[in-house]
Amino acid sequence: MKQTKRLGVPLLVALLVALPLSVGAGGAAAEEPRATTGSIMIAAAAFNPTTDDWDYNNNGIWLTSATGGTFIAALSFPVPVVSIRRITLYAYDNGADSVCVSLLRASPPIGSETLAVSMCSAESVTDPQVVSTTAINPKAINTAAQSPYLWLTLGGDVRVYGVKITYSY
Repeated sequence: MKQTKRLGVPLLVALLVALPLSVGAGGAAAEEPRATTGSIMIAAAAFNPTTDDWDYNNNGIWLTSATGGTFIAALSFPVPVVSIRRITLYAYDNGADSVCVSLLRASPPIGSETLAVSMCSAESVTDPQVVSTTAINPKAINTAAQSPYLWLTLGGDVRVYGVKITYSY
């Protein structure tokens, strides 16, 4: 009996000493945080005219203006800091007029704004036309100091269905 006890205690001590080493080197170590990707769709119904002089129709599905006009939509993200990855415009443009959308960041503390990207539709019979870009600079938005919004310009007999913003955080 005494010999079993002598072998059991050193074996137990060896297991206890080795356990933290294998846990630290393997599965119990903290993992690196992974970027999460999300997207928001800004529907036509979210855009507001920049003046009451525009002749437009916003039925919620699409926004159109026979005479052209500019519209804005505020952006809201589920976390305070995001990195914009892609902007996609869904529009109809079958003529010389176009639909353009710009992503801006207003900075109220310093009374300025920054243009991150601007893109336009191209004449096409495809309805809806899908135009996207990843050429966004700067990509980061921090809503603690910035108020992001979209600026939409309709050139005339065109329609916009919405704008999709893909981001990571």
